[in-house]
Amino acid sequence: MSLDRTVGRRRTRRWAYRPTLDEGLESRFLLSKLPGSVFLKHPKPGVAYVHKQPPLRNGSAAHEFPIAKFPRGPQVSTEVAHGGMSVIIGTPDGSHFIVQVTQFIPTPGGTEGASPNAQGAIQGKTPGVSSPIQPLGTVRAYPMSRGRVGLIIDGSTNQTEVDISPYPFHMRKGYAHSFAYGSTNQSHVLNIGQITVNSGVISAINGFHTADLSGPLVISSTQAVDRLSFNSLLPGASIQTGGDLNTLDVLNGVNLNSGPGIVVGRDLNLFNAGQDVNLSNGASLVVGRFIGLTPQPAKGTATGSNFLATNQALVGTGTSTIVPSVSGFLQGNLTIGAGSVFSSGNGIANSSLIMGSSLSPSVFLINGRLTTSSGTFSQVQIPGLSTFNTGTTITNPLSGAINQLVARSGSNIAGFGP
Repeated sequence: MSLDRTVGRRRTRRWAYRPTLDEGLESRFLLSKLPGSVFLKHPKPGVAYVHKQPPLRNGSAAHEFPIAKFPRGPQVSTEVAHGGMSVIIGTPDGSHFIVQVTQFIPTPGGTEGASPNAQGAIQGKTPGVSSPIQPLGTVRAYPMSRGRVGLIIDGSTNQTEVDISPYPFHMRKGYAHSFAYGSTNQSHVLNIGQITVNSGVISAINGFHTADLSGPLVISSTQAVDRLSFNSLLPGASIQTGGDLNTLDVLNGVNLNSGPGIVVGRDLNLFNAGQDVNLSNGASLVVGRFIGLTPQPAKGTATGSNFLATNQALVGTGTSTIVPSVSGFLQGNLTIGAGSVFSSGNGIANSSLIMGSSLSPSVFLINGRLTTSSGTFSQVQIPGLSTFNTGTTITNPLSGAINQLVARSGSNIAGFGP
């Protein structure tokens, strides 16, 4: 007889997992998570948020984060910073921006000269030469309809620059490895419905990648404005300056559907647009004196007046031939609708020296097609427009006269282009 009561019995098949003190429990995974193919077919962030994939929270230190409704209200919210020299703006889609009044520093131009023209010192000091100058002016922001914002700039001078930049949102503790669902709907572009410059004087307003303009901007003084830059000019926008505008940069398109459009009191030295320029219903491009009188250096990430020199293929030669500057570079089409015009009081300036002696006009280059509602030159009012090219290359200045106005994809002007 066995001394053990279990001897001779059938071995049980029912095993239990009994963890020991020196090893942890086996990891458990939720097997009900949807495969990635589901989210690729349903890319809306709400689908991912409902299924918490990727996870919203990671770690015990991450406390529950309040999820705001989208959109986050009907209008923007604002907060004053730096004693009125800055304003922080939150938009309905959750994007954040900071609009700052800063000191203007002229862009070095080498042989093309500094900008803006004849800019004098203020407080008896020249920026970058003598001691730093406290930036002058304040900025206020107010909500407008359709999620837009209105800006009021007070006390600005020709040494004042206003910059519109993205503003980072602070990270909450415990969320370093969590997914921010709210950021998926952010456009990171501020829609500005109006800019009021009370002093009438300012050197630059820069929102090249960050701000759309959909309302009026009026700078009434005859003092030069160095640069105005926006992401897009939307329907309803207009720009008016009393004096020179050295550079107008638009990263994307220009779509103006009501007057006055773009009105420059004196010279417009450089106009860049990354897509189509559409003018209709009285929205015009009107320059009081010359287009392209003073060549401009590249500012920020936009191109300068030396665009042709750095892109020889557009001129039809791969050599180091000296080529003229440009007064405008539109990467899309130029369409002038009924009631709108493209005009210049004194025409396109002869400001580029070729071979050290002969003058050549600053080419207004349209990379697409020129279209007018009349089908004639009646809406292109540029005095002395002697040559017009609808070819794919610009005439080499060493072998013939350079063209003043170039539409590389043709036009609907009678007698010119396809």
